Amino acid sequence: MLALNANAQEKETVTLDSLKKSVDHMKHELDILKRIKVSGWVQAQFQVAETKGSAGYDGGNFAANQFNRFMIRRGRVKFTYTQKLMQYVFQLNGSERGVNLVEIFGKVTDPWTKSISLTAGVMNRPFGFEIQQSSADRETPERSRYVQMLLPNERDLGAMISYQPIKGSKLYGLKVDGGFYSGNGLAVPGTTSIGVAGLIDTDTYKDFMGRIHYKRGFKDEKYSIGIGASTYQGGIANQSEIVYKKLDTDVNGNRFWSQENNTSGTILTGKKAPRIYYAGDFQFTMKSKIGSTTIRGEYITGTQSGSLDKTNSPNVTTVNTANTVSRQFNGGCAYLIQRIGKSKHELVAKYEWYDPNTKLSNKDFGVGSTFKSAELKYQMLGLGYVHYWDENVKFMVYYNLVQNEKGEGIAGYTKDLKDNVLTFRVQYRF
Repeated sequence: MLALNANAQEKETVTLDSLKKSVDHMKHELDILKRIKVSGWVQAQFQVAETKGSAGYDGGNFAANQFNRFMIRRGRVKFTYTQKLMQYVFQLNGSERGVNLVEIFGKVTDPWTKSISLTAGVMNRPFGFEIQQSSADRETPERSRYVQMLLPNERDLGAMISYQPIKGSKLYGLKVDGGFYSGNGLAVPGTTSIGVAGLIDTDTYKDFMGRIHYKRGFKDEKYSIGIGASTYQGGIANQSEIVYKKLDTDVNGNRFWSQENNTSGTILTGKKAPRIYYAGDFQFTMKSKIGSTTIRGEYITGTQSGSLDKTNSPNVTTVNTANTVSRQFNGGCAYLIQRIGKSKHELVAKYEWYDPNTKLSNKDFGVGSTFKSAELKYQMLGLGYVHYWDENVKFMVYYNLVQNEKGEGIAGYTKDLKDNVLTFRVQYRF
């Protein structure tokens, strides 16, 4: 009996040790899982355009015989792993058009000031406010046309250093970002002409992007104000000897692009064509009895190099193969967002414009003009209603009125195109 009793005690001791090891292992695994955050959102929508085959920037062009459509505009899954001063982010987008990478980057912060960090990988470009604002939080279906044309799909491959003082610092609210990037942006199926996903660096030039932004709240956050400035210093390689930078006037008074003279033997192919942008942005929010009122604006100007047919920035393989045209441009947007009292209802008004060539005006597009539609200015007025069902579900109705500059000498643009778009969207977020 004594022997049996001793054996029983020995087995019980072993079981307790095993249980303790198992608990410790589970605690370790749980600690790892607690560092991982999974989030995402699905934006399902129905759109109606004015005409069949309408082209535009409200989710891409409609099919040739289509004026209404269902689509999953975005279907995001984002994984964030955080451990002390290190962070890893991996995000995918899925829709009926396919699955593509959105971002993948690592971030490490210095252990001394905890204010300086290095981020490397595919990430949001540090430029302007609209790019920084998540599509899940935005009050309109899409970013402005000039953002989609100049900085397509918001993200790029590169490395960035950031300075952001911690809470309690005198400079808290300041954020400074600066980095070098490939410059070609990220291709997303259904939103680019090539119809594939990916990011390929097509030349040796690297683009610098930087932004400084300061935001501060007053009177217990009853008021808040933010102001920022951004710059983009980059370019693309000329793909041929045909380069246009200057506008001339012929004997009849018509203006035209004058080819750059390279008779001296200067080789233009491979030379850098400029993409130089400067931008400023501001945000102001006030809470009152009528609700939260937000006024937001952004302005951008600079030099954009494209082709005679397009002013879009290159996207993966869509580089110029025949010519390069450098233009002076400007664009901007202004928001008025009004939350109705303490309700879940919100009204939105947005005005935006993009003028790809500020050196030309409507009188230059008359009969006899050799210019193409790439030179025309666009203005948009959007009116919307947002209902926040709860913290996870949001409904949106938005009508975008699009107006293009008209030109008697440009085929297909002698009058305003019928390309307004009405969007009904529901967003599910977790």
